Amino acid sequence: MSNRKKATKHTRQEAPLALRKRIPERGKFGFVLWNLFLLLIACAVLTWFTLRLSYSNLNPEIWLGYWEDLWIPAVNFMLIFSFCLVLFALLGRAWLAYLLTALVALGIALGNYYLIIIRTDALQFQDIICLPEALAITGEQGYELKLTPMVLGALAAALGFTALLAVLSRWRPRWSLWRVTGIALAAAILTGVLCFGLNEPGVALTKNYEHIDTWSVTEIYASRGVIYSFTRTIFTASGKPSGYSKQEAEALLNAYADEELPAEAVKPDIFVVMRESYADLSELKSDEGAIDFSCYDDYHALRNESVLWGNLVTNGFGGNTKDAERCFLTGNYLPRDWRRPVNSYVWYLKSQGYRAEGAHPFNGWFYNRLNVNRYLGFDDYRFREDGFDTLSGPDTVADDDVLYDVIMEQYQSHLAQSSAPYFSFSVTYEGHGPYSYTQNRYSGRYVLRNAAQSNGFAMNNYLGCCAKRDAEMKVLVDFLRSSERPIVLLTFGDHKATLGTDINNYTTAAYAAYGMDLDLSTEEGFFNYYSTDYVIWMNDAARRLYGVPEGEPRSGPTISPCYLMNVLFDTLDWGKGPAYLQAMGDMLESFPVYSTKGRVSADGKLGTVIPGPLVEQYHQMQALSYYWQTNFLYDEINETQ
Repeated sequence: MSNRKKATKHTRQEAPLALRKRIPERGKFGFVLWNLFLLLIACAVLTWFTLRLSYSNLNPEIWLGYWEDLWIPAVNFMLIFSFCLVLFALLGRAWLAYLLTALVALGIALGNYYLIIIRTDALQFQDIICLPEALAITGEQGYELKLTPMVLGALAAALGFTALLAVLSRWRPRWSLWRVTGIALAAAILTGVLCFGLNEPGVALTKNYEHIDTWSVTEIYASRGVIYSFTRTIFTASGKPSGYSKQEAEALLNAYADEELPAEAVKPDIFVVMRESYADLSELKSDEGAIDFSCYDDYHALRNESVLWGNLVTNGFGGNTKDAERCFLTGNYLPRDWRRPVNSYVWYLKSQGYRAEGAHPFNGWFYNRLNVNRYLGFDDYRFREDGFDTLSGPDTVADDDVLYDVIMEQYQSHLAQSSAPYFSFSVTYEGHGPYSYTQNRYSGRYVLRNAAQSNGFAMNNYLGCCAKRDAEMKVLVDFLRSSERPIVLLTFGDHKATLGTDINNYTTAAYAAYGMDLDLSTEEGFFNYYSTDYVIWMNDAARRLYGVPEGEPRSGPTISPCYLMNVLFDTLDWGKGPAYLQAMGDMLESFPVYSTKGRVSADGKLGTVIPGPLVEQYHQMQALSYYWQTNFLYDEINETQ
């Protein structure tokens, strides 16, 4: 035996007695049990912290519900523990398996914790795709993600157990039949937990509604624990409806036939502006004498000379801008994150001779708009990288006035080269939160009560920003008004703004301070929370074309964004249009509001359950939406682009 081997043997024999007692002899079955025991304790503590983080700043009584029936902590624990077992079987090191498990579990729990605080929304698997955008917007907009004692405790516990496992469990098994068997067994346990938790038995046993508002999809999510609820979203991320059949969905769509726009008719130029966080708060009931709503004078003037306006019930609050824009452009109630060309109304308009352009003053990588807008059919789309910084400065995102200058320049450039009809869809950035709650940043003073308090500053800054943006839009409207070509303008807000004071009140505190009801447990509060406006305006040339006299605008239906193109087609008297739009028109008659927040408006009532006679049509809508997003129909046009 070499001197090195002798030395090694001597070192092992002479190891301190205390250390030898802590570490069982290698190769013994008891050592495996020792590792499993340590991991079980560590994962149990990790589960405890994820449950404490699950409900964030929501009703703390949700915590009590976890322990009234132990199925919720049990399922959350088994998901964490079985995942850790798989890693341990693969890696052979308990401390590393636990560290990776803690990184995943706490990453999910903390992401959900802060997302609820910032915009009262729960973390979904598809949100992971937007992680770079979320981090960028959080840093750029100055959200204060404070490390609370609970967050620090969770991080400290994870690091502490990792260190403890590194000391108490140093063994790394060699590859053998037993280890392969262990991997298979751990994987089988994880699979069993998933099958149980994701199917009806697991969903039923983890129902925990006693301490929550069942109108709040975020509280329903939190009530089952973040690990379990997030895991469920992994398996629903594809959006494929249960029982989906491609052949049946194709037959549903083929029951309608594409119709061309009237060939003999003059096609108007269409401008669509989706406005960041814009909503008319004067429509909400508020404390008398608390706010001067003259900030909306320019907006009300535009609305009064429009041809139609109504309420839009969005799927977001304080964020998720892409949902509203892509629902409108495609007609899908639940748009996916596309990686290839996808059916849209943009493609249809191009098939009718339109050129499609647009602009957004933020980065093209955000929400992957650079690629997605191309997949949607736009001929040209300008982003921050395409010259906005030279107009507004490199350290600021362009305000609406700069964006409108770009829109007007795009249109004039098009007219200089072509007489084809024109479709423009643009998204503003000005007005993105948060709003300062320490000082007034706009000249107007619209808050008349407690104006110098934090909620007063936040509310006044929001209203002042709206007034500034309305004045900027007036310039664009006057430009469109002066055109001899018929022009139609559609503008709508993507969602309401979060208005609050600090990390625990980024969402609705300022609304409540002035008597505005955003209580999701009531129908009025639900609509107040998620509703914005849509306005359809025509210049004089378009009014003459469609025979629309001056006068009071018509009142449009209250709808979800996926139906907004239907309303525009009806306003333009364009007939039936593409087959999918016709199908959505039938859905509009039955479900004018279909919210991804668990609410649907049917038979004139808002509820959580689809009425029995409409269940089949509801499933048809789901199938059609999925088919429309996964079977591209405009290859000929795409090949020429």
